[in-house]
Amino acid sequence: MRAMTLHRRSCRDAFTLVELLIALTIASALTAIALPTLKDSMRQNTLSRSASLVKGAFINARAQAIRTGRPYGIVIERQRHDIGSGNPSALNYLGGNYATRLYYVQSPLEYRGDVAASAVYPVFDPPTGSTPVPKFFFPQTSAGLLYAVANSSGTSPAARLINVGTQFSVGKSDYIFKVESAVTYTVTGGSPLNAQGVPAGPGTLVEFNYPHFSPQNTGFPGTLTTTGVSSTFPAGLAVYQPHDFKFRVNPVRAPLAPVSLIGRTVVDLSVSGPSSNPLAFNVQQIVDPIPTTQIPNLAANRLLNDVYVMFAPDGRLDGIYSDQRIVNGGVIDGFNLVRLDPSTTVSFNVGYVDGILDNIDDGARYPDVVGTTDYNITTDDPPLATPAPPAALTPTKVPNFANTDCAWVSVQPLSGAIRLDTVASQPPATVLTNYYGLGTTPPARSVMNARVHQSRRLASGGAVQ
Repeated sequence: MRAMTLHRRSCRDAFTLVELLIALTIASALTAIALPTLKDSMRQNTLSRSASLVKGAFINARAQAIRTGRPYGIVIERQRHDIGSGNPSALNYLGGNYATRLYYVQSPLEYRGDVAASAVYPVFDPPTGSTPVPKFFFPQTSAGLLYAVANSSGTSPAARLINVGTQFSVGKSDYIFKVESAVTYTVTGGSPLNAQGVPAGPGTLVEFNYPHFSPQNTGFPGTLTTTGVSSTFPAGLAVYQPHDFKFRVNPVRAPLAPVSLIGRTVVDLSVSGPSSNPLAFNVQQIVDPIPTTQIPNLAANRLLNDVYVMFAPDGRLDGIYSDQRIVNGGVIDGFNLVRLDPSTTVSFNVGYVDGILDNIDDGARYPDVVGTTDYNITTDDPPLATPAPPAALTPTKVPNFANTDCAWVSVQPLSGAIRLDTVASQPPATVLTNYYGLGTTPPARSVMNARVHQSRRLASGGAVQ
């Protein structure tokens, strides 16, 4: 009898099938409610960790520059360097517009030539005539590295150290020059140049320019503004006389471990760049820097370069290096790594790969749905119509610059200070669709520039301009 009583009591203490089903239903409902929040939390945590990695890499590079006394920096490695070839409408801009890995670089010692008596000669080309152009002649025996670059049309491994855009100085002049072009040239015995005192033999003829952002160059009346414009040499550079020289060669990889971002987070290069040119690293803008002209076809096997950010030994921002297209014979014949203006804040967007837009037009029209692009018409950035009430894009297409899941890592030019800002809340649609005083029908590129500026200002509370 006692055993039967215990058995009945144990049966009453168990759950019935109905009770179990109710409990499972409640648990499932709570899980369904909590899961999106948990996923959002994990997504934001992953992005926060990646953004901190990017900021830490910049801080480490700056510290290395101060410690070693030589320029040191970070390379943002494009996920894809080959974007295809042929008609611009068939190019794959997306792969070149983001990075998942960063690595460290350092500047080698300045290149002062191959022998102790290496020299360069300021010359005019042609030596006589109504419009002589000032150039520099580097004998091959003095600058074999430069000759290798010119002799290979920029395809030699030496072009990684010196190419179009590389800066150099000559003699006692305080002026900084920039390589505009370099071609092989032979001074023959008895020629006008040889008669002026330039030694006979092969060498490199360099056409140059003065970077406008160098403070010591301001106000010089003979400043060259475009290739081929006649000018004079700065005071102190005697023409047809030998002078010493030094090239500020491009950075090379440093022996430090690379930094990899976490999960599907990326550095979104499509909306990263200096404040003076917010889309400077965008592949579409590199391929198409002049929006009012037809985009040339891209030759086959032409690879993009990565983005370099260098710090000076005193900790300030030393320079930014990115691509500039080379157009020969009506086609884009390649890309050169050139030094950009480092006088404004440079900002990098850290977001998710699903937040990278395919082209500038889609970013400008967001949050409207856009199904076509306009690469093939002569004026390829037509005015935008006043947007209708926005039909929001799907969440996977919200651009990183307008998403709560993004951050900005910025470097100040003069101090080299590095800051990390996160977007506290997504800007309202009225802000995103506002053209910021650009008029009712501005070009798509102007709208994108304004929106990227606005995103940086919102994230930093106005500190990043």
